[in-house]
Amino acid sequence: MHRVLRPLWQIWRQKTAHRGGADRVDGMGEQAAGASVRQDDISQRVRDARLRLIARSGLTSGPVNVLNAAVMAVFLAGGVSPLVLAAWLAAVVVVSGLRLAVLMPARKPGQALSRRMMGAFLALSFVMGSLWGVTPWMVGEGASAFALTAAIVMIGGMTAGSALTSAAAPQAVLAYNAPAMLISASYMAYQGGLYGYLFAGLMVLFLVVTCKLARGFSATLTDAVRSNFELEEVRRQTEAQASAMMRLAEHNDLAARRAEDQARANAAVLANMSHELRTPLNGVLGMAHLLEEAGLEGEPARMAKRVRESGQSLACMLSDVVDVARIEAGRLELNLEDVTAAALAEKTRRMFEPQAALKGLRLDVELEGESSRALRADEGRVFQMTRIFVANAIRFTEEGSIKVTLRTQLDNAGAARLHVIVRDTGSGVPESARPRLFDSLTQDVVDPSIREHGTGLGLHLTKRLAGLMQGRVGYEPGPADEGSVFWFDITLPVSVKADRYADGETLSLTLRRLRMLVAESDPARRSVLLGYLKSFNCAVTCVGSSPELVSALGAAAYDAVVVGLAIEDCEPEEAADDVRSLPSTASMTPVVRLVHDLDEPVRQIANETQVRAPVSADHLKSALEQALAGDVAAAASLRRIA
Repeated sequence: MHRVLRPLWQIWRQKTAHRGGADRVDGMGEQAAGASVRQDDISQRVRDARLRLIARSGLTSGPVNVLNAAVMAVFLAGGVSPLVLAAWLAAVVVVSGLRLAVLMPARKPGQALSRRMMGAFLALSFVMGSLWGVTPWMVGEGASAFALTAAIVMIGGMTAGSALTSAAAPQAVLAYNAPAMLISASYMAYQGGLYGYLFAGLMVLFLVVTCKLARGFSATLTDAVRSNFELEEVRRQTEAQASAMMRLAEHNDLAARRAEDQARANAAVLANMSHELRTPLNGVLGMAHLLEEAGLEGEPARMAKRVRESGQSLACMLSDVVDVARIEAGRLELNLEDVTAAALAEKTRRMFEPQAALKGLRLDVELEGESSRALRADEGRVFQMTRIFVANAIRFTEEGSIKVTLRTQLDNAGAARLHVIVRDTGSGVPESARPRLFDSLTQDVVDPSIREHGTGLGLHLTKRLAGLMQGRVGYEPGPADEGSVFWFDITLPVSVKADRYADGETLSLTLRRLRMLVAESDPARRSVLLGYLKSFNCAVTCVGSSPELVSALGAAAYDAVVVGLAIEDCEPEEAADDVRSLPSTASMTPVVRLVHDLDEPVRQIANETQVRAPVSADHLKSALEQALAGDVAAAASLRRIA
């Protein structure tokens, strides 16, 4: 995990440094410096935007000034000397042209007015405002009241328009409006009288109002432009962060896929290794079973028993290793079937009572709640979890008792909680090992006295299996810190399937010798199966390949087919499928198949009965009984004769 997170952190640091625009030396100081740089950049961009707005509005106001000057000349014609009027109009046209010439470079994309250009524009605006301000003086005392009123109204309109078009730069409004209004107001004050002074005061007031409005418009416009740039900056940063997070997510997905591929590869290697180890191990266990049933006495009998027990322990450990690898690779599937707490309790009692009795321990198995209610679960996996806890309790308890409690609690949503608790009076778990008790092979925290008895893999497997069933596992110290309490609880759906069999059925049976067909290419395993089946009142035919299996079923009828672990030309699963695919009634022949990694000795699924390998005589007989359950006469003929 550290190897994955460190590159991701470095990528994130590099992206953050690139986005900030400066080397990061100190956390908070670097963030403040970056924020200051961004604010300065935004302020400069706002100033440039305001100057561009002035340039655009100036390009529009130039022709407007010329057009309004022409209209004013029409109004003043006859009341003003033609020479003076022509000179005034020419001055307006020239100043307007100069203003346009100053603003023309700013029309290019990305260009803004320089300070020098802005100074020239303000000076020309002052001159233009002065030209409009002198119009009342041009009219003179002999002019009509209409001409004077038209001049005053025209000046008011031009100054109001300037306040709007040049609001981005209040100094430009002041440079234009102040001379226009003050020179006009001076003429009205020069005229004297109530009318003249009133008009002069109103013009000064109008100047103040327009300048104030221009300042307010400028502030609003500046805020809008700043907000727009800030939103653009936030959007850019958000996109940059999203891009960085996308790259991080892609990198993380790639790392996860690589880890998953590695886990699958590990699972495949472990499965192959387990298969290679099991092949000779099955032969050893099969021969050990036969030796135990051969009537040996004394030391040879004890040696045969020790060989069988050691082989079974090794087979169990291999099964746990493969299960963990499959879970890590996401390849372990749960086979749901009907199961009850009562059945689990009986199976637990039947398996572990003899082991507990050998150590002088008392095994109590109790049921609580709806113990007879059928639940949908993988019975083999649930029993595997129970088996791990109970086996550990027996292993680490030297005297006293072991108590197993199975509690079924139903809810209103069609589900149930199965809670399994295993209490013992053993040595307990050292406090230093408890925090990581269910972790995978954490040797640094496991007490040496415990490590001598096992690998700790079973507890980790229990935790992973509980997680697949929406459950939890846990540990608590016993009373007065003596002994241990291990538990798991899982969520299971409640079965709605009706009972399969009716009561009161009476049959008349005729006993006979059963015909069995064995498909197995390994000589050692085939001899073991042959010996077991002959002792069950069976006549046995052996084949080593799938074509031989199909040919034998086409030539004669058999009560069941036993498929081993090795077929010459195909996998055992394919051989079983070949039986079920036959175009005759032979396809209905019951199939018993040996399977590695079963958590229970025998499992019944839809199309076949599976028995755990390495197989024992009792487990094979139990599997055959389940496979022949639909044929009562054949089931009755299945019995030990040797």
